[in-house]
Amino acid sequence: MFWPLERKHTPAFIQLNTQYTLTYDELYEQVKVFAASLTQHKEGKAFGIIYMRNSIPSMVAYLGALYKRDAVLLLDASLAEPLKQQFAVHYAPDWIFDEALQLCESEQSTNIDPQLAVLLSTSGSTGNPKLVRLSYANLQANAHSIATYLQLGADERPITTLSPAYSYGLSVINSHLLKGCTILLTDESIITANFWNLFRQYEATSFAGVPYIYQMLYRLRFHTIELPSLRYFTQAGGRLSETLITYFNDSADSRHIPFFIMYGQTEATARISFVPPHQLPTKIGSIGIAIPDGNLHLDSETGELIYTGPNVMLGYAEQREDLALGDVQQGVLNTGDLARQDEDGYFWIVGRMKRFMKLYGLRMNLDDLERFIESVALMPVACISHDEKLAIVTEGSLCEEDKQSIKQQLKAQYGIHHTSIELHALQKLPRLSSGKIDYTSLGKEGSL
Repeated sequence: MFWPLERKHTPAFIQLNTQYTLTYDELYEQVKVFAASLTQHKEGKAFGIIYMRNSIPSMVAYLGALYKRDAVLLLDASLAEPLKQQFAVHYAPDWIFDEALQLCESEQSTNIDPQLAVLLSTSGSTGNPKLVRLSYANLQANAHSIATYLQLGADERPITTLSPAYSYGLSVINSHLLKGCTILLTDESIITANFWNLFRQYEATSFAGVPYIYQMLYRLRFHTIELPSLRYFTQAGGRLSETLITYFNDSADSRHIPFFIMYGQTEATARISFVPPHQLPTKIGSIGIAIPDGNLHLDSETGELIYTGPNVMLGYAEQREDLALGDVQQGVLNTGDLARQDEDGYFWIVGRMKRFMKLYGLRMNLDDLERFIESVALMPVACISHDEKLAIVTEGSLCEEDKQSIKQQLKAQYGIHHTSIELHALQKLPRLSSGKIDYTSLGKEGSL
C-alpha cells in the first residue's frame, strides 16, 4: 500500500498534545499487532468501524485494517452518540474501534468484495447511511496523484486541520505517508493561538483547509501570522469566494510559496482537479485541470462535468449486503456539477444540476446567486428555495442598509422582486463534517 517500510527510523507521526513520536519501524510493528488482533477474531475479510481522531491510535487502527485487508468505515469521533449507534445497527460491524478495540458478535455473514478497503460517508453528521465504497487501488492511485502534483518530498511535515474521516483529510494522510513524511497530528482548532504555536514549534510545512477554515483565517488576518517553515497550503472541499482566493494568493506570493486550489469529491477518493499555482492569478474561480492520471470532460448534451480515473469509487453502499458489490462505476464519475471549459482547457463550475429553483417560471441557479450575494455581503451565505421564495441565509446579522442593498442588486442583476426574497441571519450556518453547508438541515421545517 501507500506507506513505506524502508525508512525505518524516520518519524511517521508526532502526537502534538503528548509529544509522542512513532517512527515508521514502530508504526509497522503496531500495525501488525493490531491486524493480528483482528485476525484472532475473524480470519477472513471482516468489516469494522473506526471513530477517527487525529491520533496515533486511530492511524494504527486504520492502517492495521488495511494491512489485514478488512473493509473499514471511517467516521468522525465527534459524531453524536445516537448517530454512531445508527451506523452500527444499520451495518452490523464485526468490530469497532474508538481508541480501543471492541469485538462484535455480528449475525451478518455477508461476503465482502475483496477490493473493498474503506467506506466514507458524504454526510456523516446527518446519519445518512449511504456510503462511498473505495478500493485499495483507489487509495493508492489518489495518494500517488496528489503527491505528484504537490511535488511532495520526504522532508514535508504537514499538520492536520481536518478530520481523517473526511476524504480530504484522509488524502492528506495517505499522500504524505506515501512519501515517508512526518505527519503532525492534532485536533487543535486552527483559530487558536496554540495551533500556530505548535505549527512553529514543530516546523510544519503545510496545512489544508475547506472554505470555512479560510473564512476564519481571513478574519484572523492570516497575512500577519509569522510562519517561517510554511512551504505551501491547499484548499478544497467547496467553492472559495474570488475575494478570498485573491487574498490568500497574495498572502502566498508575499511568502514566495504556492497556494493550491483544488476540486474533488469523496466519490473520487478526494481530489479530481487542481489549479497550478502559477496560473491562479489568471484563473481565479476555476477548478483547474485534471489531476495526474485523471481526465475531465463535459457531457455534450447536459454540460455535466464527467471525471474518469483510477481513483473513482467502486460505487455506493446503503446496507451491509452492498459490501459484496464489485466495481459498479468502472472508473467513470458523473460529478453532478455543471461546468464549462475555457480556451486553455481549464474547467469552471457553473452550478449543481439539482441546485436550481423556479421564480416567475424561470430556472435560477442557487450557486450563482450565492456567489453574487457573497460578493455584496462579504460574509458566508446560503441560498435555498423556501415556500416558493428565494431564502437568503447569512452567517451573521446584516444592518437594514445592507439588506436593502442586497435586494436592490438582486433586482438589478436578476430581476428578482423584493417580495420574492426572504432574508434570514444565523449565528452559524449548519455544516457537514466536510465543512460544506448542510442544505438539508437548513431547509428543514422550523430551521429558518
